[in-house]
Amino acid sequence: MKLNVELVPLLLLFFNLSLCEIKEDDLDLERQVKIMNKPSIKTFTTKEGDTIDCVDINKQPALDHPLLKDHKVQTEPNLHVTSLRRTSSNAKSVGFGLKEPCPTGTVPIHRVTKEDLIRARSIPKIPSVAAIRQNTVSSNQHAVSLTDNMIENIKYGGGGRTTIYNLTVAHDQFSTHNMWIETGPLEHISMIVVGWTVSDGHRNGCYNVLCPGFVQVDTRMTPNGPLCHSSTYGGSQYAVTLHIEQDRNTGNWWLIVTDQKIKVGYWPKELFLYLRNGSLHIAWGGIGIAGSNGFCPPMGSGHRPDGIYEHATVFRLLHWVRWDGKSLPPSNKVTEWVDRSNVYDLINHRDSLYGTGYMISFGGPGGYCKL
Repeated sequence: MKLNVELVPLLLLFFNLSLCEIKEDDLDLERQVKIMNKPSIKTFTTKEGDTIDCVDINKQPALDHPLLKDHKVQTEPNLHVTSLRRTSSNAKSVGFGLKEPCPTGTVPIHRVTKEDLIRARSIPKIPSVAAIRQNTVSSNQHAVSLTDNMIENIKYGGGGRTTIYNLTVAHDQFSTHNMWIETGPLEHISMIVVGWTVSDGHRNGCYNVLCPGFVQVDTRMTPNGPLCHSSTYGGSQYAVTLHIEQDRNTGNWWLIVTDQKIKVGYWPKELFLYLRNGSLHIAWGGIGIAGSNGFCPPMGSGHRPDGIYEHATVFRLLHWVRWDGKSLPPSNKVTEWVDRSNVYDLINHRDSLYGTGYMISFGGPGGYCKL
């Protein structure tokens, strides 16, 4: 029997650490819930039914991370971010964030429940692009990506503008649309991933909140928030512009939503072994994680790219950040990866289509993908 469940795309944040552990014992789960839910100054209930607590910025759960014991919260970045150049695309900016901000000095934190912790056991780990290229990912993970491998260019950030679609996925499927910043050896890689995702079992965005480390700063924007609009195949297009940049003074990696120049927060430099001074690699693309029946979820719009802007998810205005803060398009040393399951595809349009800057389109309907 098929259930009609309303799914919404969520802003996805992820970083590669092995220090996040979900205990199995029921008593341990209750202890973790008490530790993670901090005293609140104010509380909201969203229309999706989630509880948001406004927590003292200096007492937020991120600071429980053992590597951040002596970390001092940075409230303003020293970056070179400017609005990306206008293009001929008519995609509208997607809406997100709380209708009412938290009080000054506090940040919005999703309240965690024991059920969130239980669901977290089944949340898949996003693989690095390096693992994808070397074919060392789990057999149920299927990816498409474009990677800039010009390691002579140290990348102090990057970003792009991606269109958002609402997808229908099974309870044990996962469909993500990402930008990766990563460097280091495969077995100890340092990695940041940002993008949007659709998953039946994780609508509340618990993917983002259960492993502490991302320091929130904005009073209205929460990284697990639903994206309030989505594109229509062949019709209206909605997009979000995401930008990550390392503050060269502090070493922290900031997430900026450049549609409104929202400084959401940052990943502290203490979290990373190999992202202390820029990154060697940056990539854009998507991952479909198959369910137990061997079927992959749809990715992007649920259609393969065919060269028509309104038919597939696109990532346009692709850029990386040079040492002086200048944003540049991917180099001529890029690698395209398309999973051999043949349920997804990717087209590299480079800088030639629609005046949209450097662009890729990708995705597909999914289907049986067990190899």
